[in-house]
Amino acid sequence: MATTNLPQKLDDLLGSGLTYKAVAERAKCDISTIFRIRSGQITNPSYIAGKAIDEMHDELKTAGKRAKRKNAA
Repeated sequence: MATTNLPQKLDDLLGSGLTYKAVAERAKCDISTIFRIRSGQITNPSYIAGKAIDEMHDELKTAGKRAKRKNAA
């Protein structure tokens, strides 16, 4: 899975309070793999890892939108 925005998505996930360990467990890979994807050392991660990162990031965005709507109400 080649994508250029996985490092940014990992920055967002880790900045939200998730740990490398939590992301790695969900992505079914080693913590060092997550670190290397984030640092750009791995530019073409496995499909499973990339998809898991994408899904976690989508969930983070969805949760943020829900919180904004709740606060606006």
